[in-house]
Amino acid sequence: LASMKDEKREVLIDGFYNSDAPVGEAERAALAALPAYDAALREELGLARTEGDGALLIEQLLRPALNLKGLASGNVGAAARNVLPDRATAALGLRLVKGNDPSAMLDLVEAHIRAQGFHVVHEEPDLATRQAHPKIARVVRGGGYPAARTPMDLPVAEEIVAAVEAAAGEAPLRVPTFGGSLPLYLFTDVLGKPTLILPIANHDNNQHAPDENLRLANLFYGIDLFAALLRD
Repeated sequence: LASMKDEKREVLIDGFYNSDAPVGEAERAALAALPAYDAALREELGLARTEGDGALLIEQLLRPALNLKGLASGNVGAAARNVLPDRATAALGLRLVKGNDPSAMLDLVEAHIRAQGFHVVHEEPDLATRQAHPKIARVVRGGGYPAARTPMDLPVAEEIVAAVEAAAGEAPLRVPTFGGSLPLYLFTDVLGKPTLILPIANHDNNQHAPDENLRLANLFYGIDLFAALLRD
């Protein structure tokens, strides 16, 4: 449902990147100070290349993404049958960044589907609809919420970073955004409070996979770290 450029792998949906909140100077300085880990990560994962035409992973996280999470149509292997499937189903996920409105981004995706010649419906099409339109796409929209990004040059951010460094005994890596789905906007937009995330999991924890894990060393480190921060 989303065309991708081979050379840059950008989502070709009109307006998809138009609502991103600008990245400030403090955020760009933090990006420049991060260690270069992309090549090592590609080697560890066995990847010959990654999307973004050479852009760093952390830079890609500052842009919205359209993810194809799954495809289903017909059967394969022992379950394969000599029958033409009447439909194909795709599961899409939108990872939003600061400035994106969830409903508006879904509207852009629907508009893109229509632009490919599909008649978009939101319920199972009846016989008359199927007879009237050669290409039909049923879109089932899920819920969502906006992304949050606390400016990195706030005085409170510097205070928390200093507290983490004192508790951990080493300077933390500072990244402008987080790729996970967290409703932090409830704090930043609703309560007007800044937020900072302090992950403790091992980088190879296979998050959300069947064999998701947390190393005991990371768990004990996290207990000690959070205890020190909360005590202060």
